[in-house]
Amino acid sequence: MLRDAREWFDGAADGEIRALEEVPGIDPERLRELWCAEPELMLRLDGLHTAAQRAFERRTRAAVTGELLRALRAVAQGADVARLETAVALAAARLEADTATAAARGLNTGLTCGIVISPVILLLVFALGEWVPRLFGTGLGCQEQLALAGALVCFAGGAMGAVFSVIVRLRDPRQLIRSRPGGAGPAVDPVRLSDPVQLSRALRQEGWYRVVVGWFLATALYLLVAGGILTLLTPPATPAALCGPGPLSADGHGALATTWFFWGAIGFLAGLNERWARGLLHHPSAPGADPAGPSDGAGARP
Repeated sequence: MLRDAREWFDGAADGEIRALEEVPGIDPERLRELWCAEPELMLRLDGLHTAAQRAFERRTRAAVTGELLRALRAVAQGADVARLETAVALAAARLEADTATAAARGLNTGLTCGIVISPVILLLVFALGEWVPRLFGTGLGCQEQLALAGALVCFAGGAMGAVFSVIVRLRDPRQLIRSRPGGAGPAVDPVRLSDPVQLSRALRQEGWYRVVVGWFLATALYLLVAGGILTLLTPPATPAALCGPGPLSADGHGALATTWFFWGAIGFLAGLNERWARGLLHHPSAPGADPAGPSDGAGARP
């Protein structure tokens, strides 16, 4: 069970890659004849057979490799070569789906880790905000506490906005491995793709990176609004208005909740702009991708 969980998260473990010539049950002389008669098909078969042994899911490795070898053995024993062509086409489609699964799973786990870690970071920052001033013989007053709380709410909203932006744009996991920006265009050749396990790890980091971008965008917008630099947006209430000599009234509690909703919405809107960071839908692992091309957000809009 532990192995299954690890493989779901990080893909099947690497195994020994076997060439077609090393597979038992196939006459070497007949195999050479097929290479001479159908060089392009056999080259394609050899590449898919190798790619199948590096598939992300163990069941995909077994199923695709087994089907390719059964078709090859049948053709070697006199069956029509069309059977091998069909098996090659089906294997290519299944390996593309396997690579898309690896990419989506890596991205989703990265986004999930970012969302899970966000509350931990919020609590840590708030605790530090309370503890550090005490080192200098002072403490946070009411206004400072409310300002810090508003910043953290905005920070959390940025993470949610970034995740929402990615989810909306990625309607199909195959967008992550298409050969053109924005997921448009024909499917890529599974043989030419990078190792799906490595692709999953790279996109896991990409998902985490998207959440971090949302954090920074939300924090920057909070500083602009709260600092009075951006005056188009005004909080419903300021810390100075909420803090007084006595406890908060019922209206004061309502104004405080409205202010937190305001900063959460501001952070969410800021996080939506993670699409301007390059790399997600124009991933360099896909052939033909240009790392210096335009932002992926433009190509992903409906």
